[in-house]
Amino acid sequence: MPEIAIDAHVHLHDPANALTHVKAACAQLYDTLGHKTAAVLMLAEQAGRNVFGLLRDSLEPSAEPEALWVGNRADPALVVAGRQIVTYEGLEILALACTDMVEDGLHARILVPWLLERDAIVVLPWGVGKWLGKRGKLVRELIADHPHGALFLGDNGGRPSFWRMGAFPSARVLSGSDPLPLPGSARRIGTFGTILSASLTRDHPVRDLKAALRNPAQRLEPFGRTASVARFGRDQLRLRMR
Repeated sequence: MPEIAIDAHVHLHDPANALTHVKAACAQLYDTLGHKTAAVLMLAEQAGRNVFGLLRDSLEPSAEPEALWVGNRADPALVVAGRQIVTYEGLEILALACTDMVEDGLHARILVPWLLERDAIVVLPWGVGKWLGKRGKLVRELIADHPHGALFLGDNGGRPSFWRMGAFPSARVLSGSDPLPLPGSARRIGTFGTILSASLTRDHPVRDLKAALRNPAQRLEPFGRTASVARFGRDQLRLRMR
């Protein structure tokens, strides 16, 4: 079965250079992991951003509004629209393969079913302190309240090696780089993610991707390294000095 390499948590913080960063990230996926059937970048755009809309003028459309093709058919790479939403409780929730503009501040228990009704790939991503205390309890409850496989947990390349995600045995993990809004962070796109076995058709790649991700028999293999203690500390310091 062909393999697909996915970075499932992509921020393009520099819209003016988004196309350059997309092409570099796709090339990195191929160079780092060897030839795959396709490289996939799944955007998680924050409130007020629509870089995916800007990329429409430069990339090849599919038959689906959520997907754009990069490059040639020999080394196909896909950019998939998506949003990152901050809930009332302070959780981050990713709505991948979704073009709806969703406002921040909604309650997680309202937002998650609404996104699932729209057939989005819904991911609860790890973040510094996000899964502690009441928010950690809420994550566990959201997973328990929905059918197995409906929600994904999200690991990311910014998680330090000493800080484990936590015990959520019933949830599947979909990984991505989650680059920070810092100079040079775009180089991390495509360095952390998930490999799965599937084929993507040219016209309906999102349909095929959703079917593969939601297949309980599908193995989701992580690739890449989490952050070193030094890098994590340096990034946190840079964020606070912005």
